[in-house]
Amino acid sequence: MRIVLVDPRGETRPYDDALAAALVARGNDVTLLASAPRIAQPPAPEGVTVRHVFYRLADRVPGRARKVARGLEHPFDLVALAPGLMRRRPDAIHVQWLPMGVVDRCWWRVVERVIGVPVVYTAHDALPNHPTPRRLRRSAANARAFKRVIVHSQHGRDALIEELGVDPERVQMIPHGALTAYRDVTPVAPAVPDGVPLVAMLGLLRPYKGLDILLDAWPAVRSALPDACLLVAGRVLGDPDGAARLEGMAADGALGVTSDLRFTPTEEFVGTMLRADVVVLPYRRIDQSGVLFAALALGRPIVATRVGGFAEVVEQYGAGVVVPPADPEALAAALIEVLRDPARREAMAAASRAAADGPFSWDAIAAATERVYAEFPGTSRLPT
Repeated sequence: MRIVLVDPRGETRPYDDALAAALVARGNDVTLLASAPRIAQPPAPEGVTVRHVFYRLADRVPGRARKVARGLEHPFDLVALAPGLMRRRPDAIHVQWLPMGVVDRCWWRVVERVIGVPVVYTAHDALPNHPTPRRLRRSAANARAFKRVIVHSQHGRDALIEELGVDPERVQMIPHGALTAYRDVTPVAPAVPDGVPLVAMLGLLRPYKGLDILLDAWPAVRSALPDACLLVAGRVLGDPDGAARLEGMAADGALGVTSDLRFTPTEEFVGTMLRADVVVLPYRRIDQSGVLFAALALGRPIVATRVGGFAEVVEQYGAGVVVPPADPEALAAALIEVLRDPARREAMAAASRAAADGPFSWDAIAAATERVYAEFPGTSRLPT
């Protein structure tokens, strides 16, 4: 099959690259359309054609004006795709994000109806992580605009159907794959003491990710395990209060807290994951998380909250412990319990890796995605 993946802002490049590589490995011809990365990225997967066709002018604009420039350029970038799509006639287009909502929806309807190319949409966030009536309406309109919608959890599927009114026949649950490409990265160890228990929270720091809940829980963990350390690493997006509190706790050397509030290079992200005794995800809400699937791939024990599809992965496959959201006492108790039990952590680590290589392997995800593409009338036969 000839497949075009589209991720205008490159918001999920690890996912895009892994899916594209798995589809190529199964005999497909895959092109990824995205914007040029503004930070260092691993090289594109072998056999995948990557074209940077979005925001080539806007990304030359400095500072905050870049966002406005991207909004102005985006419709023109979409229209500029038409000649190539008409010439190449892919068997399927797979859209990952809709940055401008109605503009994107209208454009991809035109592509499907006029150019005659089927379009699949992945709702990476089945529901918005900052839900407002307006955002919920937009999420519903996005999902209803496509004949086939992929979500990454049963929770996400139920949300689209029951809360947003999407036709069940259109919604297909395909898990997020484990980000096993991180296994090939040369790790850089974090600047924390050797031999002490380490809890790590990684990734972009947003309010819905529950940093404040973790900080509320941490004194109890430190009291029970005086040598335990907490490392929080990632760029802050919309959580200045949490960041300020984190830095205040880090300044108090007695708490064993380290903050690294910047974009984490891939080598350091992997090094911190591998050094961590527990990867913690204290989220208030989410559907699924790339950090979770990086932890699976690298065989780490996980403590997460019972939100979105986390329990479907962590609890079901024995990769860690889930606790109620917004409950610092329960979070602290779980962290203490897991940190005190090396044998249990070893079993969780093995379960994480087994899940990554089994139900969350990219070959399984690619095969399921091919079946969604093939549901459209006239789509080319699957590769053998």
